Amino acid sequence: MRNARPLSVKLASALPVLMMLVCACGALPSPEEQKTRIQRDEIRLHALTSAAFLETWGPPTYQHHEQTQFFRIENGNYVPRFLVPLGEAPPGWDSSVVSGEANFLGYADRGELLGFLEDRLVYREQMPSERIHAIGKLWEREAQFKTRLEKEPLSSH
Repeated sequence: MRNARPLSVKLASALPVLMMLVCACGALPSPEEQKTRIQRDEIRLHALTSAAFLETWGPPTYQHHEQTQFFRIENGNYVPRFLVPLGEAPPGWDSSVVSGEANFLGYADRGELLGFLEDRLVYREQMPSERIHAIGKLWEREAQFKTRLEKEPLSSH
């Protein structure tokens, strides 16, 4: 037996579900709104870009870019693999891993280490400036040993 409801009623009943899906996709706030949120310390994961932090807080003490894996935590935060001791899992890990080209900003003066995937904030941790300096020094040492192929993006010839 066919459903006798008119198409407009079907669409109206589906509208709330469609709106939830659109909101869940996570459209970013405008650049100005992002900067305002950062100034107010309303820092939410997956809703801010690295450009907003750079324009609001200025250049970081350390900046690093690498292909990395993140452990996804139950609270929505992602923890970069390099911060977790080998063979261990971070507290609250939901047993999933996300990989990609990551950009990290280390602000020693603020005690903030930020991580971005696809230019969205996925990791934020407040830590002593000494720890940020130690991580930054590690990145600098690693950069000394990168090959030319690792430093330069592949280009089509």
